Amino acid sequence: MSTFLGIDLGTSAAKAVVLSETGEVLARARVAHPQSRTTSPGRADPAAWRGSISAACAELGTRLDDVGGVGIDAHCPTLVPMRTDGTPVGLAVTWDHPALAGYVQRYAGMLTPEEVAATGNHTSQSTFVALAYHLMRETDAEAFSGLARLGFAGTWLGGWLTGCLAVDPTQASYSGIFDTTGATPEWLLSATARLGIDAAVLPPIMTASEVLGRVRREVGAELGIPTGVPVIVGCADTPAASFALGTSPGHRPFLSIGTTHVANACLSRPDKRARCLQRRGVRTNEWLINGVTNGGDSLATAARLLGFGDAAGAVADMVALATEISADEARTAPYFIPHVMPERGPFWMDGSSSGLVGITRDATRASVARAVVEGVLLTDRMVLESVIPPGTEPIALTGAFGSDLRLPQLIADMLGRSLDVVIEPDLPAIGAAGLCIESLTGYKPDAVSGTPIHPRSERVAAVVERQASFQRHWSALTGQPLPPTLTR
Repeated sequence: MSTFLGIDLGTSAAKAVVLSETGEVLARARVAHPQSRTTSPGRADPAAWRGSISAACAELGTRLDDVGGVGIDAHCPTLVPMRTDGTPVGLAVTWDHPALAGYVQRYAGMLTPEEVAATGNHTSQSTFVALAYHLMRETDAEAFSGLARLGFAGTWLGGWLTGCLAVDPTQASYSGIFDTTGATPEWLLSATARLGIDAAVLPPIMTASEVLGRVRREVGAELGIPTGVPVIVGCADTPAASFALGTSPGHRPFLSIGTTHVANACLSRPDKRARCLQRRGVRTNEWLINGVTNGGDSLATAARLLGFGDAAGAVADMVALATEISADEARTAPYFIPHVMPERGPFWMDGSSSGLVGITRDATRASVARAVVEGVLLTDRMVLESVIPPGTEPIALTGAFGSDLRLPQLIADMLGRSLDVVIEPDLPAIGAAGLCIESLTGYKPDAVSGTPIHPRSERVAAVVERQASFQRHWSALTGQPLPPTLTR
């Protein structure tokens, strides 16, 4: 029987899973690529991505011998300058490049109101990343001179595997020059012409489940994948996780805890309010609305500054300390505003806006750790309430928190929502492989299930009190009004 490989190109690591034809996880591997973001701010090195994917596949070894199809997903939005065969001609540009906000200010006014409405998004550096074209033209002449295709990270991954280039609608939705809300997903060519972006560099649009091409001989030899195996176009990482969870319009919303924290809901029509990030879904006539914060980056930054270090377990050590303090310490802890870098919807911050409020000489390391974790989670609560209306259905919670349910319990308390805790760190890779299974065989694997956790009633009053104080400090420090809260 054939098996199916899912490759998830994440912001900080590459993950690979092997699924059976029925969706059972047979093997998995994870290899970090921290060096990918050490070159310069807002740039990423595809060579590091390639190295971590190769190392992950090497860990899978003979498990790849029977692979009959490959599904892929990638972090988004990141743009890669490439030749026509997908070979990178320079470093990728990430959405948080320090100069990108200036390009947005310069070019956003060139879009017509109709074009902005068609993008389905608030115009920002995270939803207008096609302006990386001008950034490279003006600041990276070497890369720009060799630029023949400008694709997303998933475009690069598919191109490396097959030699064919395309992008799916879930990634293109964040370009700022793509029709996210209309009947047909396509590039807004009128906008590219007015913006001075050469439309010839844009990859073709294909659906996520289409076969992009077949594994090239040299890549198959490098990764241990049989030559000629079909590779589907794939999608962005959050839509891949959404597929694995069985998310559909009005059903199975989820909160993903990782480098970024993403609250995701699926809609049957586009959201015209453009409060949060919006993209087309994996399936026709589905849209995903995402509220996003850099929660994982904030936790990692605080862990380093508090002396827990930069290692993989540093954040876990800080969280463990934060969960162990007494109720009195928690009630008197400082307040941490967690925006250590620019933010996307629903906050739309062009720069960092963070701080520690209310610290005294009596503060302990544990109370500060508690403030950090609480600040990130109460910010997640604001995001969640602007994306997913209250209801009886639990929110699926995903992330790399292992089998220890102390953090999920704290999250349930802080969010005031019932959770379905999915202890599965590789959901995007599983979703990518599952989409490949459905595409090639017609069989859709079962959705990944979880464990129910509910807010503890005895903690509700204290959380509400802390939330009210936190939000006052949040508005005072950021200078922003609170985002609107959805009601049922």
